[in-house]
Amino acid sequence: MNDLFGQILGWLPMLSRPQVLLQLALVGLVVVGGQLLARRVGRTTRHWALELGATVVMGGLGCGLLAIAQQPVTLALLLIAFVASLQLSELLLRRSTGWLPADQMQPLRYLLIRPFLFGGLVWSLIELLDTRAELALIPLGRWVGATVNVGDLTRLVVALYLLMVSSGPPSLGVAWLLKRVFALERVSVRAMGLMVRYAVITLGTIAVLETIGFNSTAVLAIAGGLSVGLGFGVKEVFGNFVSGLWLLFEGSLRPGDIVALDGDFCEVRRLGLRATRLWRDRDNAELVIPNQTFFNSSTVEFSVGRTLFRTQIAISVDESQPISTILGLLEEIAAAVPGVETHLPPQAYLQGMGDCGADYVLKFWIATPFKNRSLCSAVFQSIVERFQVLGIALPYPHLVIERPPVGPPAQPSG
Repeated sequence: MNDLFGQILGWLPMLSRPQVLLQLALVGLVVVGGQLLARRVGRTTRHWALELGATVVMGGLGCGLLAIAQQPVTLALLLIAFVASLQLSELLLRRSTGWLPADQMQPLRYLLIRPFLFGGLVWSLIELLDTRAELALIPLGRWVGATVNVGDLTRLVVALYLLMVSSGPPSLGVAWLLKRVFALERVSVRAMGLMVRYAVITLGTIAVLETIGFNSTAVLAIAGGLSVGLGFGVKEVFGNFVSGLWLLFEGSLRPGDIVALDGDFCEVRRLGLRATRLWRDRDNAELVIPNQTFFNSSTVEFSVGRTLFRTQIAISVDESQPISTILGLLEEIAAAVPGVETHLPPQAYLQGMGDCGADYVLKFWIATPFKNRSLCSAVFQSIVERFQVLGIALPYPHLVIERPPVGPPAQPSG
């Protein structure tokens, strides 16, 4: 490790040379000039096109002047090419917003394009300042039974990064193929894709460690110790992760389903590995619910394509009215309300005799639970208006206060 630090410190005198500082100043002028030229346009596709054109033109002129003055231009060309590549990638991403999903833009930008360009820049700078072959042989010590140098560590980091970034789409393809072959209807492709991806990352990591020379027994022992520590330290996070993976794999909860949460109906918008994102119709709010909630408590669920909901209202009618007449009126009134399902006719029942009269229950079907409150209100309003036209009284509780009679005050004796 000391050899590596000494090698890096040896680069500092090279970076303080006048020729290097002159090239860095040229790159700074090119970047600032391009931003000033395109600032008035705003962060649009035209902005990135103007900035890219300004970088290429100004960088080319500056490097040409340095070459005429017989000054080195290798570092300036490398940095200007890096800046132009960033601007070109952003321009291409802006132009691909029509066919590329919006949720894939950020991962593509920050997990693939920019790390790839930055890695290429570092790779070229190392070759410019030193010899990569000699730098890769610098030892870093003995780790888990193997002597590790800079080259081994670089290969390990690059391999792990490529496994984590590039294993997503192939894993989804394998999961889709497995689902079609084994006819797994309820199993989510995303859940199977995640399991395949984790398996690929685990096996790839073990293979890379074996290639470097790590002791596999020691690696497994360290992994076991870390798993126990994580189990005690972040058991809630780990529990939500396992719950989310199980929900995805089982398919019991999917985006588009409707669930009842604390008396409110919510639509599942996104099922993540830690939490589930729900949309609540009552106040147009998005809720983030930990996945363990759906395992620790019972949940009422309406799957996609099966959202018929049976609701009911209770009403009291004057007990002098014929029961059969009231039952027929309630069913007729509910069937005429728009939004009430007619292929499943409403049904009215006599629940009993209460303090205010005869208590009835009217049950009917609606298309979605989100319309429960509005349709119940519409049915109740139609019943009240129809009963008022027919002269049917709807009793309500009365509070009667009886006071004892007040007599003359008692006369004192004697």
